Amino acid sequence: MSGDLREDESALVSLAVLVAESLGYSCARLPGDVLALEGRHRVRVGLRDLWQLARLMPRGDWPAVVSDHVTTVVTAVEEPLDLSDFAVIRHLLRTRVHPAGAHPGLLAARPFAPGLIEAVVVDTPTTVRTLTRAEVARWRVPDEELFALGRANVHADGLLQREELPAGSPEEPAVTVLHDWTFYAATHVLWLEEYLPLGPLGALVALPGRGMVLALALRPARDGEVLARAAARLHARADRGFREGPGSLSRRLYWWRQGGLTPLEQGEDGRTPVLPEGLLLAAVGERTAWD
Repeated sequence: MSGDLREDESALVSLAVLVAESLGYSCARLPGDVLALEGRHRVRVGLRDLWQLARLMPRGDWPAVVSDHVTTVVTAVEEPLDLSDFAVIRHLLRTRVHPAGAHPGLLAARPFAPGLIEAVVVDTPTTVRTLTRAEVARWRVPDEELFALGRANVHADGLLQREELPAGSPEEPAVTVLHDWTFYAATHVLWLEEYLPLGPLGALVALPGRGMVLALALRPARDGEVLARAAARLHARADRGFREGPGSLSRRLYWWRQGGLTPLEQGEDGRTPVLPEGLLLAAVGERTAWD
């Protein structure tokens, strides 16, 4: 890390400590880029997300960004929601994608794709809080109904913005970027067919962060090299999105087929995506170029 980056990180941590102390908490830096707050409650603030948020803003806005972030986290702990009436809460439910190792098993979550989980959250004007199994159990609502309701509410919030990145060559497809300032953009991979015309080959997709879905609609290819170049471009963009955030999820590429997500294997370098043999045979077997 360069000197400037270390100074920026130190400045952000100092701002977070000042805000926490103003709220009556003492602070300690923990491994894993976590700031532990001790006071009326025990609160954990993720510094990685804070850094990713701050780097998107002018430096002069950092005090406001840090204050809003830390205050929101503390408020969510200090002012618990009244979850007793499901009829009132149901319209606030959403499902949000998280890294599989980010949360313990006590949360109301289930596998979403290899390396990712889908969790039920309550979205209020001031905070987004992930629910626990104990909290949702009181409603006696089956899991399938609960997750379906959360997904439906995400979908009802409206579609994401769509952009296309220039293709690397005339025979390669463009990478489509679906994005918005939302915690739930990754959930929209469930409705990929509403954004892209998809054929039987499906698409290569990536979910680098909470606010972005990257997709490359697959078409018949002249040879495997065309597919490999397209996958490499998609992976490079996914890696950048994961590093920059906010809300980093995964660097991996997935093969989307009929709504299912199959992770691509990694090459010998541990990073380069390897296209499945079945995909190559199906695509090249058509003996045509990209549409």
